Amino acid sequence: MRDMKDSRPRVLVVAGFDQSGGAGVLSDVKTLEAHGVYGYAVCTGLTFQNERTITRVHWYSESDIFEQIDLCFEQGSFEWVKIGVGRSIAVLASIIGHLKQHNPEVRIVLDPVIRASSGKDFWEGTDLEGFDLLARQCWLVTPNWEEIAWLYPNEDIPEVSRRLSGLCNLYLKGGHHPQLRGRDYLWSKGELRVLEPSVEAGAIYPKHGSGCVLSSSLAANLALGYALPEAAVRSKRYIEQFLTSNKTALGWHRLPEK
Repeated sequence: MRDMKDSRPRVLVVAGFDQSGGAGVLSDVKTLEAHGVYGYAVCTGLTFQNERTITRVHWYSESDIFEQIDLCFEQGSFEWVKIGVGRSIAVLASIIGHLKQHNPEVRIVLDPVIRASSGKDFWEGTDLEGFDLLARQCWLVTPNWEEIAWLYPNEDIPEVSRRLSGLCNLYLKGGHHPQLRGRDYLWSKGELRVLEPSVEAGAIYPKHGSGCVLSSSLAANLALGYALPEAAVRSKRYIEQFLTSNKTALGWHRLPEK
């Protein structure tokens, strides 16, 4: 009998630990499991929080993060890794470098979690040139509208997105768009696909960690072998199910009904 971990695709997630399970590695693994993907998890830090409030973050050292990664890779290589919150661009770059020592062909899905919805900053400063270099090491980055604006203040967001797509694929999450909420944008090599919200989705209730869930859904669908455009559509429908699952700040995980 084959071990369960060997009978389905595997994705490694590298992110923080959120006690509510709405964001971070707990949410990532829930999302992967709902897709039929086995998730390993490496913690970058412990966030002291619930779904409404975050008080502080205890960051793990790079050596502690690397040791966790090394133990995961002892059980086999990973083709896909989803990365969430980290202390800084420099730390995230070091993590990616360490991952590529294990697998030079690893494909990174980076969700640049810069600031908590409660207003607490995670990154120790932002640097345009540094993020460009970070994006170049990734296969896909998944910022939301506010995160792009924080990274590239006073610049035209569509133009920034087009330029970044020359470095890596870009899924721009539209949940924070000032006018067109729910419209997402998939950029690849300068070409744009627009993903409109489903009219059948129903009433949307804001959820803690929804950006983490969408990024993990993308990683799961890519690991399952879907091409990026199809993975994007499937992940868009998954997050809509998540956002409409109940009226609380914590969503429920299940695949949308066909």
